[in-house]
Amino acid sequence: MSAGADRTRLLEGLVSACRAAGGVIMSSLGDASGRAMKSRHEVVTRADFGSERLLRERLRDLMPDASFIGEEEGGSPGFPCWIADPLDGTNNFAHGYPVFCVSVALVEETGPVLACVHDPTRGETFTSLRGSGAFLDGSPVRCSSAGSIGDSLLATGFPYSRTPEDLGFDLGPLLHFLGRAQGIRRGGSAALDLCYVACGRLDGFWEQHLRPWDMAAGCLLVTEAGGSAEAYEGGPWTIASGGVAAAAPGLAHELRRGIDEGRRIVEWTRPEKEGAPRKAPPAMKDPADPRA
Repeated sequence: MSAGADRTRLLEGLVSACRAAGGVIMSSLGDASGRAMKSRHEVVTRADFGSERLLRERLRDLMPDASFIGEEEGGSPGFPCWIADPLDGTNNFAHGYPVFCVSVALVEETGPVLACVHDPTRGETFTSLRGSGAFLDGSPVRCSSAGSIGDSLLATGFPYSRTPEDLGFDLGPLLHFLGRAQGIRRGGSAALDLCYVACGRLDGFWEQHLRPWDMAAGCLLVTEAGGSAEAYEGGPWTIASGGVAAAAPGLAHELRRGIDEGRRIVEWTRPEKEGAPRKAPPAMKDPADPRA
């Protein structure tokens, strides 16, 4: 069997596993039992663990020599490796807000080579095999033709580590884009946000403080759909990146510039030292005021 045929077989098996995991998740939707708090703002549910265990078993059978790392129960690093988020958007799921998914990528030393993101509420499955394009339910998808922020619908996300004293992320880029983009969304599932960039529903997405399982599948989908996926801090995205900036090809430079400018301009979102008083935000000028 050729390498290409073998990867096609693996992708078919991955899709089957992700859809089965989606069934596990949907069977628990609306069940308020079996929840716990991982952190101040982050929920974990019985569905997270059930989905991850199914994926671990199915993918071990599919590719016995691959390692597996899941968000909830971890795993042993090594290549090739399945990197899985068994339920991306758990807080949404716990509240019955229908924006969550199963996201899995097969990662080699050169990066992700297979990806599947399954949205069980809409019955949509995004897939990609490196070098072969990106697909939604078997039909090819491409990033949008947006060429400026002013024509764009963007998305972002916020970290679970935020507190009243320290939001824990760079607010500057959000403030930069709020007055420039047609709209900004916060869906609560980074994997789906990346899929939506890949298929043109969104034109760009950025977020800090993400983990490999949040991004690996989605970043492959974006690049295979003709878009750009960089590390949030700049430079090429890798599984070691702590965040992402993804965009349609005509928007990538402007998204990067806006993130960098926003980070420089706004410095008051995080105290310099623990316990230090928060700086006052920059004064806002009224454009109708002749003194402005």
